[in-house]
Amino acid sequence: MTPEQSAALGVWTPFLLGGFAMNLLIAALAMALGTGLGIALAAMAVSKRPALQRASLVATELARNIPMIVIQFYFMLMLPREFALPGLGTLVVPSWLIASIALTVPVTGFTAENYAEAWTHWRSGNHAAAMLFLPSWTAYLQVAVIASSTASIIGVSELVSRCNTVINANAAADLMLPVYGYACLLFFAACLPLTLLTRRIQAGLNRRASLRAVLTPPEGVARPAAEKAPRAAVAPFQN
Repeated sequence: MTPEQSAALGVWTPFLLGGFAMNLLIAALAMALGTGLGIALAAMAVSKRPALQRASLVATELARNIPMIVIQFYFMLMLPREFALPGLGTLVVPSWLIASIALTVPVTGFTAENYAEAWTHWRSGNHAAAMLFLPSWTAYLQVAVIASSTASIIGVSELVSRCNTVINANAAADLMLPVYGYACLLFFAACLPLTLLTRRIQAGLNRRASLRAVLTPPEGVARPAAEKAPRAAVAPFQN
C-alpha cells in the first residue's frame, strides 16, 4: 500500500465506519426480530395441535428456502415506503429497515427449526443437547453480520456501498483493493469475537457433558453404599 493510499484510507475511515455501523444495526435488529418470531414458530411446532404444527412447518420451510436477495427485492418493491399519519405528516420507511426485515426471514427459519429441536431435547431431559442451540445461534449471528453487506444492492449506505463511494470519489482504480481489503478487516474484526465466543460456549457445554457423564453411573448400575449412606451428624463442640 502506498503512502497516498494509506492517507486516503485515513481520511475516509470515519465515513467507512459509519457504513459498518449500519451493517451491525441491520444484523442486530434482524437477529432480535427473527429470534422472537422463530421461537413463536417453534412453540407452534411442538404444540399438540396438528393445525399449528402444519402452519409452523410451512412458514419455517418458506423462511429457510427463499434466497434473501430475492426477499430484499420483493420487500423493496412491494412494501409501502411511506405512511400518512394523521396529524403527524408522512412517515418514510428507510431502506436499511427494509433490508433488516428481509434478513429477519432466514433468521426466523433458522431459529424456528433449531429452537424446536432444542425444546424437544429439553422436554425429554436431554438438557446438554438442548443447550447446543446457544453456539448455533452465535454462529448464525456471524452469518447475519456478513449477509448484511447484501443490503447495498437495494441502496442502503452500508460498508460495501460506501467503499464504492470512496473509490468513485477518488477516481482511483488502484484504491479498489486497499478499500475492499479494509472492509474485509472490519468484518473480520467483528466476527472474530463471535467465533471465539461460539467456541468457548461449545467447550463449556462439552466439559459440562463430560463431567455429567463421569458423575452419573450407567443405567442399571447401583451407586456404592458409601455414597448412598448419609453422613453422620457431627456433635457440637462442648467444653
